[in-house]
Amino acid sequence: MKLSFLYTSLLLLFISCNQLSKEEQEFDLLMQNVIDVHDEVMPKMGEMSSLIKELEAKIDTTSQGQSYAKAQQDIKDAYDYMMTWMSNFSDTFPPTDKDVTIASDEMAKQVKLLKEEEIKVNTLRDKINSSIKKAKDLLQKS
Repeated sequence: MKLSFLYTSLLLLFISCNQLSKEEQEFDLLMQNVIDVHDEVMPKMGEMSSLIKELEAKIDTTSQGQSYAKAQQDIKDAYDYMMTWMSNFSDTFPPTDKDVTIASDEMAKQVKLLKEEEIKVNTLRDKINSSIKKAKDLLQKS
């Protein structure tokens, strides 16, 4: 939640300027896309923790222990990926003073970095959704 407030504030900073350059407009759109995906998957972190615990109970007690262990590891990996991504994203796009003007060449670099982050966050969303679905499907079969 803190992360989305931070980046929404950053987005509003760029929107507050009356005349946005093409790069600033692209940056704003990309940032909003990244934040939207983050905000979509962030609420699933609690569900992932619950599934990890639920799968743990099944690992040693069933003949399908390996399947449960694999599903649990997939969720753990997705969870860790989320934590790492959020940390790296905050380092790459730290909060800025709203009165700071970013040079055009620097803005172009930021847009390029943000395009890479958009790919990463979409991969993150897919990993989270896929691992949750697999775990739920497996648990329903038992």
